[in-house]
Amino acid sequence: MIRIDQIWLAVQPLDMRAGPDKALARVVQVFGAAHPHHTYLFANGIIDIL
Repeated sequence: MIRIDQIWLAVQPLDMRAGPDKALARVVQVFGAAHPHHTYLFANGIIDIL
């Protein structure tokens, strides 16, 4: 089982074609750091995919 302590929802959209490196860079840019056992949710531009 994957342990999740906190879930963070970003209000700015993220291109869903972005790879893991770009997604991690956006997490650091928006939230300041990536923490273990935290989940970061981004929506696409029209907010129909999380």
